[in-house]
Amino acid sequence: MRHRAGIAVSAVTAVAAATGGVVVLGTGGDRPGTTVTRPPAVRPVSAQQVLGRAAQAAESRPAVRPRPDQWWYTKAVETGVAAEHGPKPHFSEAWIKLDGTQDASLLRGKLVIYRHTGIGAKRARAEYDRLVSLPADPRKLRSIIYKEVDAMPARDRMFPDRDGQAFRNAAQMLWDAPVTMSPATQAALYRVLATIPGVQIDTGVRDGAGRPAIALSRGFGEQFLLDPVTYQMVARRTVNTGRNAPRSPLDGRADPRYNVPKGTIMNDLTRVVTKLVDRPGQR
Repeated sequence: MRHRAGIAVSAVTAVAAATGGVVVLGTGGDRPGTTVTRPPAVRPVSAQQVLGRAAQAAESRPAVRPRPDQWWYTKAVETGVAAEHGPKPHFSEAWIKLDGTQDASLLRGKLVIYRHTGIGAKRARAEYDRLVSLPADPRKLRSIIYKEVDAMPARDRMFPDRDGQAFRNAAQMLWDAPVTMSPATQAALYRVLATIPGVQIDTGVRDGAGRPAIALSRGFGEQFLLDPVTYQMVARRTVNTGRNAPRSPLDGRADPRYNVPKGTIMNDLTRVVTKLVDRPGQR
């Protein structure tokens, strides 16, 4: 399955039971002149507190029982000096069929459906099945994650250390299946993250849509952003650390787009809307 910028898009603020699936609405996007009652955002002081609250918030959400014939709709915005479409905000909409056989996107305002067959579709379905079948027991889930890390070839790892790669794998699971994974398993993943040493938080950040967020990281410049009210994962981004610029395989030179001050956001993919729908084009 292709990985276009707007294909994978996930939960944002409030989850409500709705016809056709679970609807997730964005935070901070209220129209001027409207009054919206929201609980006050609490700023925990440690990663363990943040992740504990995220687990509790996940457990409070209604159960999700998606069907393989449903579609995952997402609206996203991509920003950053090294973003695929340039530094200006780029919005996209996309649909993915959960069985891995099709995806769809808008091309010059027209809905275009792409069909997948063979090994690509089988791999997509296998990954879907794997994520929805993960256990909701944090100890069992932690064991699975570390076994997968230990089985990874060194060339495939993004982090040089075992705990760092475990953090990345667990956070990626949450990012990859926000509308299909059960709330209990999401809660277990947050609890697994809380046991990994070296996880850091930054409560003073904003996502690509300008909304307040909490950044989870463990070095390497990769951050996963949580909504500070609902604790759902809303964005993934890369921040320049001065050491994480990709280099050309030909001459070893760093990507010139990374010649920016440390702390610069290189690429940010923020999910604005995510929901399960029954057909492509449905919002």
